[in-house]
Amino acid sequence: MKIRLLLTLLGAAALTVSCIKDEPLNAEADIIECTVPGDIVKTDPKIADNTVMILIVPGSTDVTRMAPEFKLTPGAVIEPASGTVRDFTTPKLYKVTSQDGRWNKSYLVSVIETDLPTLFSFEDWKEIGKYEQPYEIIAGGVAQEIWSSGNAGYALTGGASVPSKFPTCSTPIAHGGRLAAKLETKSTGTFGSALNMPIAAGNLFIGTFDGMLATKNPMEATRFGLPFGKKPLRLKGYYSYVSAGNVTDKYNNLVIPEQRDSCQIYAVLYETDDNVECLFGDNVLTSPNIVAKAVVPDPVESPLGTYLPFDVEFTYLKRFDEEKMKNYKYNLTVVFSSSRYGAYFKGAVGSTLLVDDVEVICEEKPAN
Repeated sequence: MKIRLLLTLLGAAALTVSCIKDEPLNAEADIIECTVPGDIVKTDPKIADNTVMILIVPGSTDVTRMAPEFKLTPGAVIEPASGTVRDFTTPKLYKVTSQDGRWNKSYLVSVIETDLPTLFSFEDWKEIGKYEQPYEIIAGGVAQEIWSSGNAGYALTGGASVPSKFPTCSTPIAHGGRLAAKLETKSTGTFGSALNMPIAAGNLFIGTFDGMLATKNPMEATRFGLPFGKKPLRLKGYYSYVSAGNVTDKYNNLVIPEQRDSCQIYAVLYETDDNVECLFGDNVLTSPNIVAKAVVPDPVESPLGTYLPFDVEFTYLKRFDEEKMKNYKYNLTVVFSSSRYGAYFKGAVGSTLLVDDVEVICEEKPAN
């Protein structure tokens, strides 16, 4: 009887060991959390599909010697190692490898000293895979990765292999300087049609884009806004727009003859709280957290490259709170789109918007 019981227990132990050995290793390779030692971060770092943005208090630390720490999916490893001291004058690349060693993912980690810049010339672009994205250079030569677009989502369609074929790219047809931003509404082909997402409007906005949500929940893939410590008064700049014709409602496969495609240019200042960390595609112009917005009301068309000025005031819907400003409880986004209803996959393929030399005019802070 004892021998039989012993054999039974040994068999159970062997089965347990076998189950442990057979359990598959984790195939995920993601950064879940990022922290920075010291009291220098105003808000939690923004982690998107392939980017991490660390927003720090201006002048609070030496960005040439920073050591961010990362929490990863179980079993994954990161290179360079978490806590490695690096120079973040320019964004730095990190590679995460899954526990099973079969998958890896690259993250571009950038440090942004809030306040955000307020002058955008679109002179500096960098390639991310097959597409490109603008960034800003501030005092000291620090690069700020504040701009995002839907290019990462469009990349899933396989419809472009070079930056100039993506909905958002640089163009030498500039108002000033060498380059400007070009946004063009593109077809997403059979891939997009199968998902009821037949077009991709060229868009550019201050915030982050989560490519993992592009097909599952496109409205939440666009995360508008970054912390801002000033009071905006006006939004001004230059644009050139050519509409490709009447809007097509692809959900019903109908052309809407009364609705010619048009572009969209606006800025929004909103308050963050425990429930609202950012605004999304479906509430960026309607959220009750909006404090002020500046919207170019009726953009007009012009021959491509013939730039027209815009200069619109921020309309305040709520009282502006100086203390919330000082504590970076307000987020700002500036948004451009080649199709006004592009977020709902309505537009005309070929509509093109150029933007350049954009500025957010803010109230001057009193001298100490």
